[in-house]
Amino acid sequence: MRTPLVCPHTDLMRYGIREIVDVVQQLQALNPRLEIMGENIGDPVAKGWAVPGFIQEILTDLIRSDSREVFAYTHSRGRVKTRKWVVEHARRFAPSTRLDYEQVVFVNGLGAGISVIYRMLAPGVRVLQPHPAYPTHISSERFHAGSESIGYRLDSSRRWQPDLDHLEYQVKQHPEVGGILLINPNNPTGAVYTEEVLEAVLHIAERYQLMVISDEVYFRMVYNQARYVQITELAGDRVPLLVMRGVSKDVPWPGARCGWLEFHNLDRDQEFQDYFEGIKKSVMLEVCSTSLPQTAVPLIYDHPEYERWLSQYCADLEANSNAIFTILHRTRGIRIQPIQGAFYMTVLFDEGVLNEHQSLPIADLKVADFIRRRAAVPQTPLDKRFAYYLLAATGICVVPATDFESPAPGFRITTLERNPDHRDRTYRRLAAAIVQYLASG
Repeated sequence: MRTPLVCPHTDLMRYGIREIVDVVQQLQALNPRLEIMGENIGDPVAKGWAVPGFIQEILTDLIRSDSREVFAYTHSRGRVKTRKWVVEHARRFAPSTRLDYEQVVFVNGLGAGISVIYRMLAPGVRVLQPHPAYPTHISSERFHAGSESIGYRLDSSRRWQPDLDHLEYQVKQHPEVGGILLINPNNPTGAVYTEEVLEAVLHIAERYQLMVISDEVYFRMVYNQARYVQITELAGDRVPLLVMRGVSKDVPWPGARCGWLEFHNLDRDQEFQDYFEGIKKSVMLEVCSTSLPQTAVPLIYDHPEYERWLSQYCADLEANSNAIFTILHRTRGIRIQPIQGAFYMTVLFDEGVLNEHQSLPIADLKVADFIRRRAAVPQTPLDKRFAYYLLAATGICVVPATDFESPAPGFRITTLERNPDHRDRTYRRLAAAIVQYLASG
C-alpha cells in the first residue's frame, strides 16, 4: 500500500470481557468436550433469566400494529414521543431537572453512546476514568487521546467508593482533564455511590469547571439496603452534566441495543453546548437508532407489571450475589466485598500472593501446552495467568481485574447464574481452584 491503513492507536483498544472469548474458542477447538461456565459477560438472558411475558406481548403488538411505525426510520436523534417521555421519566426521579426533549439523544446501545462522547471531544481533552472501570469507556477514551488512561482510584476497603483525594489530585496534576466519569452503580465492582461522595465529586467538578459524565445504565438495580441518589437532582444547575441510560440489563433485553444521552445544564456553559451540537451532528450521520426498542421503551417502563417484576428481579439478584459472597469470602488469599447494585463483583488477590510459577493441573495435554505458552507471553499480568489456568482447568471463565485498569490484580465475575445448585457448585469450585493455584507456586 502507498500509505498505512491502520490507525496507530489500535493497541489502545482493549476489551478483555470479549477478548477472553477468543481464548475459549481456541480451547474448545483443542478439546470440544470442555464445558465453559461463562462468568465474563453480563447477559441476564444468556444466564437463564426469563424475559417477562408482558414485554414479549408489547413487542409482538408493536410488530403486528397496522401503523408499521417500528419498521420505519425515526428522527435522527430519536423518536420524538420517546424523547418527550424521557424528560417526564427523568422528572419522576429528579423533579427539579430542566431537561428538554431536544437535549435527549438516542443511540444504538450505550456502547455507541460511549464511542460518540469521546470521539467528539476536542483534541487533547481527557476524561478522568475510575480505576477499575468498564473497558469500553477506558478504551474509547484512551483511543481518542492516543494515550493511556488517566484514572482515579476506587477504594476496595470502602465498598469501592471513589478515593476523593486521589480524584482531586489527578485533576490538579492533569490540566488537560475536561470531565469526570462516574459509573453508578458500578461495573465492575457492584458499588453504589453515597450522597456524600457524589456531592464531593460535584464540588470538585464545580471548582475546576469540569463536566460530569454519569453512566447510570444500572440505576434501577440497587439492593442490600443501598440507596440510589440521583445526581441530576443533586447537581441542580451547578455543572455541565451528561447522563447515560438505556434498555439493557433492567428489562432484560441486552440485544435491544438502545440507549440515550441526557444533556443537563446546557445553558450554563457555551463549550458544553458546542460539544452537544457536535454529538448531534455525529449521531445524524448514523441516520437513526433502531426503531422497535425506542417505541417500546415507554410501554415497558410504564407497564403496570414492571415495578413488581423489577422488585422481584432485584431481590433475586441480591440473594444471588450474597450467596456467591458467602462462598468466596472465606477463601484465603483474596479480598471481596458484598455488592449493592448491578450484577458484578470484583475479587482482589492479597498483595504478594501471585507469582509467575503458579499453575493448575490441566488434563488435556494439548490444552495444557496452549495455556503454558499463552501464560508465558512476556508482560502477561499475573491475574491474567490465573484466569487462563482457571479457564483451562475448570472451564470457569472470569475477566482479569487488570483488564478493567485495576491497580491491584484480581478478577471480575458476574452474579447472574440462575440455577442455585449450578451457581454454588461453580463458585465452590472457583474457591478451591484459587487455593490450589496459590499453593502451587
